[in-house]
Amino acid sequence: MPHPDQRVRTVRRLAPVLLLGLALPALSACAGGEGDRPPVSGHAAPAARPVTVTHAMPSDITDVVLPVSGTDSRWTQGLDALPRQAADEVTRRCVASHGAAMPAQPPVSFIRYSDVPDLGFIAGHGFDAVPVPGASGTAPAAGSPATAAASGPDATQRTCLTRGATVAADFRKSYLSLQNQWWQAITSLKSSPEASAAFGGFSDCLARHEVRAKDESAFFDLVDERLQAGDTKGDRSLGATYAACMKPVESARVPLRERLRDGFREEHREEIEKMRTELPREIRELEQRYGIRISFPAPEPGPLNPAP
Repeated sequence: MPHPDQRVRTVRRLAPVLLLGLALPALSACAGGEGDRPPVSGHAAPAARPVTVTHAMPSDITDVVLPVSGTDSRWTQGLDALPRQAADEVTRRCVASHGAAMPAQPPVSFIRYSDVPDLGFIAGHGFDAVPVPGASGTAPAAGSPATAAASGPDATQRTCLTRGATVAADFRKSYLSLQNQWWQAITSLKSSPEASAAFGGFSDCLARHEVRAKDESAFFDLVDERLQAGDTKGDRSLGATYAACMKPVESARVPLRERLRDGFREEHREEIEKMRTELPREIRELEQRYGIRISFPAPEPGPLNPAP
């Protein structure tokens, strides 16, 4: 899980991680009407569909923790979701043992990473929250008073939420420090001349798709507007455009990240070897203890995810 300071609270703030969709219901209620918003063109929006997943782990867990490509990013998304699934299950068991209602929480969803984007996933699902299939939702229990959800969790619910958060934090201890250092290294790469040059044709590509954004930051401002307005079709259209325009950018950036990771692995050899030994075991133990399973978005055949 990336460092909390690196999580993006809205789309218009760029960072290594795009954490989207969690506060959208409230934002949508405050959004203005469609008449004062620029039209979204770009690619035709793909039909909404649930994400398909795989449970197969890569041969080297290092690729999961230190992603360099969209393929790696899918594994990182699954690793990030697993402790949140465990926290949800712990919270559920705790409130049930006290005869309390489950506090309202957003569903456990896959996260997108702006510095290591999974273009196939973004092309198919846009930027809105995509719940992890099979993960428990965290809506209030049936029959619970609406006022309870509106007033926030009560003392029992807060205690149970804390227990869940503690389980998640304990699980992340074996890799979080290492992963945070990797995200910081990735962030520093963005200022390199090679990475900057990779964006040379990005704005022109957006213009060809009639997307009114001069650069990546302005593009995410537009995505933010679509999501706040509840325009999921417009969001998916922008996702398809972004994936198409970022493909040449990523073709240039992936080799840069690979070279960066080679040096990072050498510099952190002992930490990585310890993580490679401990993390697979801890994943299995967490799955067995809480009846959950790690899931990774599966690539779907297409121009950004060619079939093997």
